Amino acid sequence: MRTYFGEETAAVLPPAQRNKVAETGTLTMMFAAGALMIVEMSVHQILLGGFMILAAIIIALPKESQALLTNFEKLQRKYGVNLYAIFFAILTVVCFLDFATAPANAQFFNNAQTWMNDSFGTAAGNPQTTEVIDLFFNVLRGLFLLYVGVALVQIVQAARNDEDWKTLARTPLIIVLSVFVGDLITGLLVGV
Repeated sequence: MRTYFGEETAAVLPPAQRNKVAETGTLTMMFAAGALMIVEMSVHQILLGGFMILAAIIIALPKESQALLTNFEKLQRKYGVNLYAIFFAILTVVCFLDFATAPANAQFFNNAQTWMNDSFGTAAGNPQTTEVIDLFFNVLRGLFLLYVGVALVQIVQAARNDEDWKTLARTPLIIVLSVFVGDLITGLLVGV
């Protein structure tokens, strides 16, 4: 820029304004990455699941989440780390991994259901046998999900009341693992 007297000058921002401009740019990029991730997740219909996981973490750890939200700047100064950049990197990695992977549409005992439909689907010339088999496996899945949901509510409630939640969590974990192993063994046995 030329002045009236012919000298060239450059506009230089003071250090405080430079930091504010950099922070604003970082926040803008984080907002854009978060918005793009939400749009992309809603396309894959896992947005509700992400909100449920976030809500469960906030409910399970209310003091820690409140401390994190209220003392954000204090943490940044204490550790000397740019947390905005770390959160941006995490958002980028999560968005990339979510974009790069296709949904699995996994169901437990899906192999057993397919095998039973193939083997007994037209038993005795009755076309409704496949519907009964599908109904049986869907009821089994529904009961399992209800049990796990009720157990999770009891575990979170026990953790919030400062009770021993680990013993409550042991039984549902054993059942989930046994269903998982049973599904793997069923897949190996029936070969579907």
